[in-house]
Amino acid sequence: MATCSLCANEIPQGLRRCPLCQTEAPAGEIVYDLSGTDGEIPPNWQSTALYSLERAARCPHCREPLRTVRVLRMTRTQVAFTSTLPRGGRAIACPQCEGILSIELSTFA
Repeated sequence: MATCSLCANEIPQGLRRCPLCQTEAPAGEIVYDLSGTDGEIPPNWQSTALYSLERAARCPHCREPLRTVRVLRMTRTQVAFTSTLPRGGRAIACPQCEGILSIELSTFA
């Protein structure tokens, strides 16, 4: 079963349009089906960037000193209305406890 690239709704087999938003499914769309797995996201899909801080800081969640932060890309996966919010952004997390330090939505994600 394919997933709509606009609203993330499941498109039943044989349909060319999403029943929710009526977006046409692209021909030959690559769909990654995780239903036969244990639900874990494969390691090569979990790419992040690591940034070094100029000075040490302390994580507000685990209180450990930070010398680096992890930056993850975010993309909008589902919306049931016409949204004026950006389609993606970045999240900054502590590399030790993975607590979120900051989130930014942007148009250029």
